[in-house]
Amino acid sequence: MNKLMTIQEFSDRTGIPKSTLRFYESKKLLLPIERGLNGYRLYANHQVAIVKLITTLRIADVPISEIQNYLQEHDESVRQNMMSEWVRTIRNKRDLLDVSLRYLESDSIRDDIYLIDKNDEKIIWFVEQSTTGKFGEHFVKRANELKQCNIRIKSYYLNYISGREVIKAQIGFGVPDDTKINGLTEIDFIEHMPACICLALPFKEHPTKLKDGYQKLLQYALQHKWVPTRSILEWYRGEDFTQLDLLLPVIQVGQGDK
Repeated sequence: MNKLMTIQEFSDRTGIPKSTLRFYESKKLLLPIERGLNGYRLYANHQVAIVKLITTLRIADVPISEIQNYLQEHDESVRQNMMSEWVRTIRNKRDLLDVSLRYLESDSIRDDIYLIDKNDEKIIWFVEQSTTGKFGEHFVKRANELKQCNIRIKSYYLNYISGREVIKAQIGFGVPDDTKINGLTEIDFIEHMPACICLALPFKEHPTKLKDGYQKLLQYALQHKWVPTRSILEWYRGEDFTQLDLLLPVIQVGQGDK
């Protein structure tokens, strides 16, 4: 039988401070194998690998409660699923940090371009045609249809499809996730847009200048090597649709491994 180690010997063996070992004990992550007659904590050789795993997961910012569950789980397939989820979470955090760093390095604030963290959203899309800046009447018409069906509208979107003089576009209405779609006609499709990080450009010019806004945002993305995950969206707020930002999603948040 291998000789048990005191907390000092275990700390020397693993390189983990005694204060950290006591913290792990308080959180029931790693308990001493037994107590000596003098009350000293004693650790076994097989606990070396366990404490190194705990420390590694803590450095990876895995929550203590999840580490506890992992250590108590004996089904290897469940353990693998937990590990895969941690990998996905860490990759998402890495991507977000990369986005933030690139944004700050590019001095984008001077370009009026900012980052926005958009939550996932359910969007009802319709297809309409109009001239530039004249889609407001279509928004009002479709919004009234939704309101008559007791559907609460959270936000408004326009997604350009084609055309120059006469524009074909999708107009979208962000609605609560539990919205029941009954009584609506001519819906193009319903999208569950995933959470994403977007480059955003506030647009305060005349609608005829929208093309310039699109070009500015796309040129900025190209210059700083951002990879869009979808086309630019016009994001409207306010009852008169005068508050407009151009959004270019660049990272989807919470997606599976790629």
